[in-house]
Amino acid sequence: MELSIGSTYPVKHKVYWRGEPTDTDALPVVTVYDVTEDPTANPPINPNTVLYTLTAEKSEVDIGVYQISLPVNATYKSRDLKLRWSYQISGNAQVREHKVFVIQPYVDIEQSIDSLGFGEDPSDPEYKTYSQLRSAERYARKNIENYTGQKFYLYNETFAMYGSDSDTLLLPEKLYDLHKLYVNDILLIDNLTDPDTDNWNYDVEIIESGFGIRINRASLLDNTVYTANGMVPPTIHDGDGVFKSGNRYTVVGSFGYPNVPDNVELAAIELMRDFFAKDNTWRNKYIGELSTFDWDFKYTSGAHSGTGNLYADKLLEDFVLSKIVII
Repeated sequence: MELSIGSTYPVKHKVYWRGEPTDTDALPVVTVYDVTEDPTANPPINPNTVLYTLTAEKSEVDIGVYQISLPVNATYKSRDLKLRWSYQISGNAQVREHKVFVIQPYVDIEQSIDSLGFGEDPSDPEYKTYSQLRSAERYARKNIENYTGQKFYLYNETFAMYGSDSDTLLLPEKLYDLHKLYVNDILLIDNLTDPDTDNWNYDVEIIESGFGIRINRASLLDNTVYTANGMVPPTIHDGDGVFKSGNRYTVVGSFGYPNVPDNVELAAIELMRDFFAKDNTWRNKYIGELSTFDWDFKYTSGAHSGTGNLYADKLLEDFVLSKIVII
């Protein structure tokens, strides 16, 4: 299950016993754990540490349905949570687990109602439930990520890349903040826990596109200054690049975007609109031509490539990885 950052939307669990929905002997107790895989977390994340212990509420209308609302402190950032539901049925102890993924939506779900022209009152024929809007946003987000090859929020990640005798080390995803840099498992830079780490003579910067790091030559002295002071000049002045071929460089950092770009948000709204479009069912079945007694239409080849929406594809064009120029 997904929850938006800051959401208090209830998380539900349905109890079955011998194949039938069943009420528990007493209200289930729910323990919450952080199981995010984040090597940069400080202090490290312990997936066995209980963050919260909550008592579930019983649905007033459905047999065997219970729910909790996570505290806002649990959903303040993107993370993976594990919920463990403990209860008894006719004296038999039961434990069920499932994950909740706290995500950054690409458009504010509540505000999307106005942008899409939907009604806010349940009596309005154009009214959409919050659950429907969440499904539409997820549909849009996954389409955007599949088309562009990028994720438009901040996340911590680790990538191991091999050097190519260059001053630049290219990365497969957009780097926002460099945390640590290793060469063959030897720590060179630690901006996260020990900024004073000085195992390298080079100043490293993120390249303009974000898809790599490079050596800042401007911060280095020339060979004569090093020699005059009895020091060995860095190999950066030898002609070959610093990131040596055959060496494995591990980059740990914060990747992605601190804010959802405007064009991405606009594309998400368009794709949410498509989610509710009547012809979307046919397009998802790969039907290229459809006709009835009084009308017919054909899809172009683009309907089954990209996001399936021409306007959204145009908005996202500059974010497609294959079209990004690495500087």
